[in-house]
Amino acid sequence: MDRLARRTGRGLMSTPYTVSAEIDAPPEDVWQIVADIEAWPEWTSSMTSVRIVEGPNPPDAGTEVRIEQPGLPLAIWTVDDWDPPRMFAWTSAVPGMRTQAEHVVEDLGEGRSRVTLTITQVGSFAGVLGAVTGKHTHTLVDTELASLKTRAESGAR
Repeated sequence: MDRLARRTGRGLMSTPYTVSAEIDAPPEDVWQIVADIEAWPEWTSSMTSVRIVEGPNPPDAGTEVRIEQPGLPLAIWTVDDWDPPRMFAWTSAVPGMRTQAEHVVEDLGEGRSRVTLTITQVGSFAGVLGAVTGKHTHTLVDTELASLKTRAESGAR
């Protein structure tokens, strides 16, 4: 969360939404699933389409990704930090608001992991848009985490 707080800069910020789950799979296996971002629509209903439009695959800092999600407008996300197999963070901006998301994979030992997802909206419209879309966004984040847990624990890559 500290990285997100440092990147917020000036402006209003919605309350960060953070969820975590322990996963019965090694962090390297979980990271393989997380890092293959274009495959996300195969395992989570929170993503309709994910396509790298600029940059390498797997991504790195600066990679731009086009994402379609149910109930949300098309968005371009830019990878800010890519630190395999531990974490990545990205940002999507529209006039008056920036959405920041972070995916963290922790090693719990004995072939187990913890994944933490955090999403924060920053900017002059963050409070208003957060109030309107917050519940839906939280549902999408929850779905992503539950789907990742199911995918990793099934042994699928």
